Amino acid sequence: MGFAISEMSYSPPLCVPMTYDRWMQVTQSLDGCIEARNIQWQYSLVSMQGDRSICVYQVPYTDAVREAYREAGIPFQRIWQADMWLEQNPTNFPQSCSLAIAEVNYNPPITKAMYESRKHQAEGCFHELNVQHAFSAVSMDGTYSICVFFATTAEDVRSLYRKIGQPFERVWKATFIQPNTDTTSPAS
Repeated sequence: MGFAISEMSYSPPLCVPMTYDRWMQVTQSLDGCIEARNIQWQYSLVSMQGDRSICVYQVPYTDAVREAYREAGIPFQRIWQADMWLEQNPTNFPQSCSLAIAEVNYNPPITKAMYESRKHQAEGCFHELNVQHAFSAVSMDGTYSICVFFATTAEDVRSLYRKIGQPFERVWKATFIQPNTDTTSPAS
């Protein structure tokens, strides 16, 4: 099984602050559709403004997520297959913790070795700005990633990218939502 990422935008924005229960209400029409396709929801990142979300799924194939969203009638911006580059296991994050998300395009495409080298070179900037990399979801062709950080503000992450000379598409603060282990709901 691999990983698939769904990206969604909301207009008007969702009600914030986002909680597990609110997120379950937003995604309830998707539950049966993902369960029927053997898709396992891993976690979601919902913007603090309620205008954007990213969901990570473990999937038998990426098109299964597209099929599930279409069947549930949930519009999506894009759904793509990802390679997960983990510093920390997201399943150990506290429910509803606050993170900063950077969406980054790469030209030329990035490789794991290039990524590790750049991260090593930027260690001083990470410490100076009090930013800690949690994990990244990278497109299989290496041209796009969602990078997740523990950071006080989104501006700290923007400053990090500027200091290391890496352009970014956008950076935003998000609430981390993961399956509630105290419930039997399939969740999404």
